[in-house]
Amino acid sequence: MKARRYLARTVLGWAAGVLLGLGAQAAEPIRIGVVLSTSGPAASFGIPERDALVLATEHVNAGGGVNGRRIELFHYDDKTNPTEAARGVTQLVASHKVVAIVGPGTGGGALAAGPVAERLKVPLLAPAATIGVTDRKHSFFPWIFRVGVDDSKVVHGILADMARHGLKRVGIFHQEDAYGKAGADYARSVAADLGVEIVEVVSVPYNAIDVGAQATRLRNARPDAVLLQVASTPLATAYVKTAEQIGLKAVTYAGAAMVQKTFVDSVGKAGEGIRVTSIGNLAHDPSPSEAKFAEVVKKAGRTPGGWMELIGADAIMAIVAAAGKIPGEPTGPAMRDAIESLCGFAQYTRGKTCLSSDYHEVLNESSLVITEIRDGEFRTRK
Repeated sequence: MKARRYLARTVLGWAAGVLLGLGAQAAEPIRIGVVLSTSGPAASFGIPERDALVLATEHVNAGGGVNGRRIELFHYDDKTNPTEAARGVTQLVASHKVVAIVGPGTGGGALAAGPVAERLKVPLLAPAATIGVTDRKHSFFPWIFRVGVDDSKVVHGILADMARHGLKRVGIFHQEDAYGKAGADYARSVAADLGVEIVEVVSVPYNAIDVGAQATRLRNARPDAVLLQVASTPLATAYVKTAEQIGLKAVTYAGAAMVQKTFVDSVGKAGEGIRVTSIGNLAHDPSPSEAKFAEVVKKAGRTPGGWMELIGADAIMAIVAAAGKIPGEPTGPAMRDAIESLCGFAQYTRGKTCLSSDYHEVLNESSLVITEIRDGEFRTRK
């Protein structure tokens, strides 16, 4: 009898231990990597993206996480350096066993990290707008997704808006890198179909300060509008101030990279009327879904900024939606497959998208709005 009672207690103890062990295993966090530029030239994008990732993750965890599991973030600063971006992906997988990575944030970083993600079988959710990032010709295409809007959609929307407002003669001012050249080339390829003529194209180094020669060439071409295909606030500011000095009166359009308070402050009164395509308008004219994240930001004691925060928050929303579809333990391949199955998932940006094995754009043109700088604010154009 004593032996049977001892055996029963042993079996019950073993069973309890197994159940406790299973419970502990279920409580393990879902490990997510973050590779963004929080130093270097792209830090003005990477820092707010990172901060939004943290806020969105805290919000998700406070609500119970994903199937009762917390999300845990591991950060790596790529210093706006493609080599560092690739190294960051390797280190996060090797040291922290992450099952998905948000980033890298620049086009060069994403293209450099793509082959690493392919080799390690971990999906990247890259905020980069550079057109070639999600080109299906890359062998690493199955492992890279864009959290943002393909820049071809941004450029297309800008040229279409120019045509709608009778601005038919267009000049292009672009930075000399993959982002700038790809956007300028795409603009030239679709201009005729949209009813506009590209009358001049000039390029400048990313870190240029003196852009007088390029701005003068644009002025002499007599454009109705100029597209700034740049991601550097100092470079865009140099163009705007030089254009004012030399009497270049064309309407200025820019991409989402210029939706920053630092840009408005830098250009001052010369920036009044500049039209900027943005991913939503979190700070000044938020949609109902954007307003929800604005409240999350305000509750944390911060002031809503702009599209960089929306991108960071949407990256977490995509991860939450994907992880919630996985019945067992999330792995890199399982996360990749789940992301490819997302359609109409809850997100903060306006617009919806459906991903697939052939389509890796987490956001699309339905998330875009064209804003205009008025009295130091980005007001949505009706």
